[in-house]
Amino acid sequence: MSVNLADATATRLREWILQYALAEGDKLPPEHALAPSLGVSRTVLREAVARLKAQGELTSRRGAGVFVARPHGQLLRLELGDRAAVPDILADLEIRVALEVEAAGLAARRRLPDHLKAMRAAIAAQGAAETREAASAADFAFHRAVAMATANHRFVHLLDQLGIDAIPRSRIRLSADDAAQNAAYAAQLLDEHRAILDAISAQDTAYARDAMRMHLSNSIQRYQQAAEAADRK
Repeated sequence: MSVNLADATATRLREWILQYALAEGDKLPPEHALAPSLGVSRTVLREAVARLKAQGELTSRRGAGVFVARPHGQLLRLELGDRAAVPDILADLEIRVALEVEAAGLAARRRLPDHLKAMRAAIAAQGAAETREAASAADFAFHRAVAMATANHRFVHLLDQLGIDAIPRSRIRLSADDAAQNAAYAAQLLDEHRAILDAISAQDTAYARDAMRMHLSNSIQRYQQAAEAADRK
């Protein structure tokens, strides 16, 4: 079996998990159903699952099947949903600026048609998302597609280490009672992602870096304002 095929299938399986917004503890479909959806044999799928198990992303339960597990190698352990998480979110975003601005520039130089297709699919899924969980999964899938387009697996690995919890809205809700404000927030994120995609598609490295920096800087500003608003309550 090709090591590259197993690795590629592991990547596709990870993306499939994100696409369908599976959370920790969710069960994967049986091999006979999952293998065709990924376009591989059951033997290749088993090897890909073994790789994700070794990385702590999946786990088996005897007689029950394979389940999603939180990666053991995460760089950060993140608290979910409470006010105290805001400083951690801001710290994560600063790390992402250092990582993803350069990734966007490299992606603009090296992207292939399949990479652009993955970015467009993530943006479409983000626009169609009806829940915060689905929107967060699509958001992360977009950033991961940019990392994939660098053709440098270490960018993908580092982003995976941070995981979907690095997407701020996966952990806190802004103005949950204000539907109009939430809709405007979601629209702004989509516009920022589209700007990044446009730059990468045009192979404009400087614009790609600037668009990613602007997106993440805007996120930092949004969550700093959220922290200040929470302090005033």
